[in-house]
Amino acid sequence: MKKISIVIAAYRAQHWLDDCIRSVFSQLLPEGWQMQVLLGIDGCPSTLACAQQLKHENLTVISLKENRGTYITFNTLMRLAEGDLICRFDADDVMLENFLLAQIEALESGADMSMTWSIYTDINLHATSYVIAHEVYHPKNGLNCRASEGQFIIHRHVWQQLGGFRAWHCGADTDFFRRFRCFGFRYQTIKQHLYLRRTHPESLTAHPYSNFQSPLRLKIQKLTREYGELYQSGKQNLKIDAEYDNNYERL
Repeated sequence: MKKISIVIAAYRAQHWLDDCIRSVFSQLLPEGWQMQVLLGIDGCPSTLACAQQLKHENLTVISLKENRGTYITFNTLMRLAEGDLICRFDADDVMLENFLLAQIEALESGADMSMTWSIYTDINLHATSYVIAHEVYHPKNGLNCRASEGQFIIHRHVWQQLGGFRAWHCGADTDFFRRFRCFGFRYQTIKQHLYLRRTHPESLTAHPYSNFQSPLRLKIQKLTREYGELYQSGKQNLKIDAEYDNNYERL
């Protein structure tokens, strides 16, 4: 039996966590596949209280004792993932029909990573052209014909060869994707709108602390460009020693 591990990091996600988890467990899998779902609570009591009310077979809740940031949380979950494939998904988003099925088919056909298009929504999951994080990008009816570097499925060996995410507060998925491409791995974008991407002021791309105009984000973008040049020149190792947290409780 093959397995796909879905890893979800959650912080201040108590208002939409149930939507996310319900959508995960509504997914159909190809014959011969099973699912493991790892939900990481990033030091957030209100989100943990919500997670403790979720009752789903194959759901494991990992509660970090302190807030460490989304990428350390994901690195921690990846160490517990058992799947042949690993899906990184955000706690405020919602999978639509065939989100997993379409990507598993692509990955079994030779891709090392898969991504899909999405639909931008407001906090109530109504499609919207107003995207808080972007000043000029307003896709009609929310139909986002771009893949996000932060929502993907990969083969386990890809994660093992790249080591994980850098322990940055934002933008580490872009660095991961650059290392992925420099390594020579292949990715496929499924040109279907297969998940709802919820927009709200607390997201990393919209919050004043980490939005695209913030000093933090601009600093990370500069660092990403510098690392990218080093990756391409062969002066920087593509595999990193990823930071993770051992101070957690498995519920």
